[in-house]
Amino acid sequence: MVSWLVFVCLLLILPVSVAIADDQSAKPIAFAARIVGDENRGRLLIDFDKSVDYEVFLLDEPQRIVMDLSETLFSLEGEVKGLPRSLIKAFRYGSIGEGRSRVVLELLSPATVESHRIREIASENRHRLFVDFKAASTTDFAKLTRDPAEIKQPDIVKKRAKPRQKFNIVLDPGHGGIDGGAAGERNTIEKNVTLAFALQLRNELIKNERFNVIMTRDDDTFLGLTKRLQVARDSKADLFLSIHADSLAQKSIRGATVYTLSDKGSDRISRMLARRQNRTDLIAGLKLPEVKPQVSDIFIDMTRRETEVFSNQFAGLLVQRMRDGIKLIRNPHRSADFFVLKAPEVPSVLLELGYLSNLEDEALMGSKEWQTLAVQRTHEAIADFFDIRLAQK
Repeated sequence: MVSWLVFVCLLLILPVSVAIADDQSAKPIAFAARIVGDENRGRLLIDFDKSVDYEVFLLDEPQRIVMDLSETLFSLEGEVKGLPRSLIKAFRYGSIGEGRSRVVLELLSPATVESHRIREIASENRHRLFVDFKAASTTDFAKLTRDPAEIKQPDIVKKRAKPRQKFNIVLDPGHGGIDGGAAGERNTIEKNVTLAFALQLRNELIKNERFNVIMTRDDDTFLGLTKRLQVARDSKADLFLSIHADSLAQKSIRGATVYTLSDKGSDRISRMLARRQNRTDLIAGLKLPEVKPQVSDIFIDMTRRETEVFSNQFAGLLVQRMRDGIKLIRNPHRSADFFVLKAPEVPSVLLELGYLSNLEDEALMGSKEWQTLAVQRTHEAIADFFDIRLAQK
């Protein structure tokens, strides 16, 4: 979670003070990154608008090269991919607490860092971080992992604030109260399915000491879309998961679906579902407020882009976990303009557990065995996501 941008208001963008703008502009911006090399040797290059303090070390389980940075703003277009024959499996980045950011190279096989340096390229108005690495034996990797101090690095520990010990997860069971949501042919009501699933997931998550779980509702209460969003923002949520079990005119369509935010929508069904969900407040006679046009301010825009990366990352992990035992719709990661996903600083995903318009899906969602498995897979995806977000060990 990017704590310095909690002030961004979804419904009413207030003028940003000069003091805040000056504070943000003082932080380095990482605006480009790439990886070159092969299965024996490689180099990571990251371009910043100004110099940045950093340190490099190795971590295991999974094997990775880690770069801790003084607080940095990321404006990278998506994830940087490793080459097909490179040592790198995945590239990740983000905030790990106030005053600290982190870049991670997850390795396909053991490697050690040969050298690292940051150099000003005055002609291009940038500072470039070089990290050179090479293939190594498991023994050599393990030695450096056990004793990261063997890697020469600047001392930036004194600049670090104590990292947050827990992540805030907001679970949002769709509908409730006078808004029952969809209904199946066997009279299964969506609001009951979503609440039962969310309560079971909450009970599993709170067993993990890393997680605080906040529910937008924990009983049969109606809650407007704006209030659901506000719960996420007031809770300084690190992840917002909205849970639904909709219905479609096409009764043959079935399977879990994971949605992230998109202004246009990935397909006709997604656009239709978003329109229906966004009209939920009309049931209670409420009018959904209009969202102000996107502000061009660079820091707000960067927050939206970073949040989008994290939302897509979690969606991918959730789909990956769900593939193990849970029926998924074709092309299960989709996008649409769901209002509840619009908090600019909160990674947000909407999970359709299935479709009550399909008899098989309705039966599964009423099955204790299926519910337990789906909760387990969602729990695993959430744990994966925060492992990737690099919670402090």
